[in-house]
Formats: sequence, C-alpha cells, structure tokens
Amino acid sequence: MTSTGWAIVGIYTAVTLIGAVIVLYVFRSTRVGFKVRVASREKLEKREGYWGVAVVCFMVALLAGTIFSVPYFTSDAAEPGQVVDVTGRQYAWTIDPPTIKAGVETEFDIHATDVSHGFGLYDPSGKLVKQVNVLPGITQLLIATLDEPGTWTVRCLEYCGLDHHLMETTMEVEP
Repeated sequence: MTSTGWAIVGIYTAVTLIGAVIVLYVFRSTRVGFKVRVASREKLEKREGYWGVAVVCFMVALLAGTIFSVPYFTSDAAEPGQVVDVTGRQYAWTIDPPTIKAGVETEFDIHATDVSHGFGLYDPSGKLVKQVNVLPGITQLLIATLDEPGTWTVRCLEYCGLDHHLMETTMEVEP
C-alpha cells in the first residue's frame, strides 16, 4: 500500500475513534445516574450551538483531508490519444471512426438523439469492460484504454423500445 493509502487509513481510523468517543459520551449522558449540571434552557441551547459548530468544523476538516484522494480528481490528466464520437438512436449505435488503435487512451464522446440509452463496451471475449448511461441532449464522456486487439462490441444496456435487443454494433481495435 502506498503512503497515501496509509494516510487515508489513518484518517479514517482517527475519525472512527473520535466518533466512538462522541457516541459513548452521548450514550452515557442520557443514563439516569449521570450528573450534568445545567442551570437553564438558554445554556442547553448555547451548548447545542457549540456542538453544531464543532460537527460542521469536523466535517469540513474531514473533507479537506480526503478530497485529493478521490479517484476522479486528476490534476495531471493528459489529453487522450484518440477521440471516438458515438451516437445512439433507436435502435443503432454510430461509431466514428469505427477502427481505433490498441493501447492508446481513448475518449468516447457519447450522445443520444432520442431516448436514454446504456452504452456497454464489451471486449473480444464478451466481458463487459465499461458502461455509462447516456441521456438525450447531454454528451457523456468515457475514457478507456483498449489494450486487446480484436472486435469489440457495443450494446445498449437500457431498455429503449421494442427493438432494444437489436441495438448492437462492433468496432475494430488494431494493434
């Protein structure tokens, strides 16, 4: 495991321990024999306000400590080596260009012209590798590196009408 992974494990361990202490304190404070002196309702409301601020500060600190380990955040993202335009319409996929190079990072710009579709990318052995839902009027980006040369299959994974089962096409990945 990398040093970043160990740091994340440490952060989550600390958060879990702090949460357990808070839960234990709240549990013990609600027991009949636990003595807490509170003079008035105003003091209780003031104390609740402090707890609210403490929880918000804790959540902001937790977010700040873990936001850069989110897998979708990439500051050093390079431009894709090739771009493929994919359009889905009842009941067909149009892929331009239909042939791409293997081992090159590929950006699929996927559109739907009529209804919602599910873009499913299958490798030459028939295994589902990537999938994304595509809504009309929205360009969905999918980035993948197709390492295995051969005939890759694209199928619709969301019911789009009576001939949904026919919505399948292929593309060639060359070495």
